[in-house]
Amino acid sequence: MSVVSATIAGVAVAVAIGGGLALWSKSRVGPAQAEESAYSEEKVRVASKFASPGREQALDLVKRAVVTRDPGVIGEVFRDGAARSGEILAFLSGLEATDGSVERYEWLSSMDVNELLVEGVAVIFKGLEGPEERIAFLTPDSGGIWQMDFDAFARTVTPSWKMLLEGGAAQARVRVIVGKDVYFNGPFQDESQWSCYRLESPDLEKTLQGYCRTGTPEAAEMEKLFSDGEVMSRATLDLRRVPDAGAQQFEISRVVGKDWILPPDKQ
Repeated sequence: MSVVSATIAGVAVAVAIGGGLALWSKSRVGPAQAEESAYSEEKVRVASKFASPGREQALDLVKRAVVTRDPGVIGEVFRDGAARSGEILAFLSGLEATDGSVERYEWLSSMDVNELLVEGVAVIFKGLEGPEERIAFLTPDSGGIWQMDFDAFARTVTPSWKMLLEGGAAQARVRVIVGKDVYFNGPFQDESQWSCYRLESPDLEKTLQGYCRTGTPEAAEMEKLFSDGEVMSRATLDLRRVPDAGAQQFEISRVVGKDWILPPDKQ
């Protein structure tokens, strides 16, 4: 499923064709947003110890990260460091087979996510059946060195989607695109007790349903995903299976983060 860049005004169109990258559009700077963006930028900078990289610096960092096959470079350019260098290198080496060759990189400016100062770059691949897109999230380490977040770029799911959907895993941490839904049946049939959400991923052909029990902290956190009028929103969620639920139905046990990049204490 392709992740498509769009403005907020075009969210409905973006959703129809898979629309995850549209969710970044609120952070992009256009002429009509200059004054508001400058104010937001100032607030973010006051809260941060480190200045953001410029456009060219951000693009260069992401290009270097995506093409590297050198274990010695992984710890420099990726936020998760050298401890996972084997996993990161294996993923990067297989990217062309799954996503095709890189066609272009697009700078997405900055935003504040999960108490992190984040720069974004869209990486657009040729794809096997059409363009495929991933988002490179950049954040500074404790010394102010900007690095790319591996899990957000790879859309890491633990355990894997295959283990969750086919291997009998009872729970998983997933990175998904969330929208409100109204599919109630089985153990989730009582609409007064449950809120229903559609869960999508560019890595899945099928749509899942996630449920939160109404009145719980998790339900309140889910509602925050749509507090600015979003139709779809990226999120990192903990899911668990419930007895007698359908194969694609899960309870949302925790809202880990309001995007795919997480602060260190939640990783």
